[in-house]
Amino acid sequence: MKTIFFDAGPIISLVMSRLDWILPELKKHFGGQFYITPAVKIELIDRPLKIKRFGFEALQVMKHIREGTLEIYKQVPDKRVLELKNLANSSFKIGNKNMDIIQAGEMESVASALQIGSDAVVMDERTLRLFIENSKEMEKLLEIRFKKDVTSNPTKMKKFSEQLKKVKIIRSIELVSTAYKLGILDGYIPRLKTGKQMLVNSILWTTKFNGCAVTTHEIEELERFLLK
Repeated sequence: MKTIFFDAGPIISLVMSRLDWILPELKKHFGGQFYITPAVKIELIDRPLKIKRFGFEALQVMKHIREGTLEIYKQVPDKRVLELKNLANSSFKIGNKNMDIIQAGEMESVASALQIGSDAVVMDERTLRLFIENSKEMEKLLEIRFKKDVTSNPTKMKKFSEQLKKVKIIRSIELVSTAYKLGILDGYIPRLKTGKQMLVNSILWTTKFNGCAVTTHEIEELERFLLK
């Protein structure tokens, strides 16, 4: 069975961009299951419901669960999650203190995906993606983010990234791009000569501004690809 796991970030990005309605359409084309883990559910629903500012966003996610677009994956390999989280969070230090760089939702999603050989994990947060794809750049990123000297443990970094190298990471911006290529967003194309370009530019930038970690250069490349 085809499966994709979602971290909280991409769903939040889609909800805030008013694009979460593409999820059931994408699921139909994918022909598989869209999963979130219990820790991701807490981030998307349980905590936001207690905050007036984010309550409606939580209700939108609940609707996707109620309608079956998103399913809660309950067979999370807790022991593997803890092992990977401890390994990741002891790979970098500021002074003598370990840095907690990986959150429960991210690690549950990745560990669960590995457990069942999932097709991909959708994740917007740059930290874990970079750790998996280019761990050598992680130290630079953390120093920029925390504005302090960071020391790394190359052995632990390598062990962590090797265990996760089979995980395919995609972002919400790739989901939006796929929706455009499938014609799901055609109804938004204005009747202007530059209508398609306006739509593509708008959906890519709104996804970035609502939380997807993507560079201007990547957006420009995606725009050229989508408008071929």
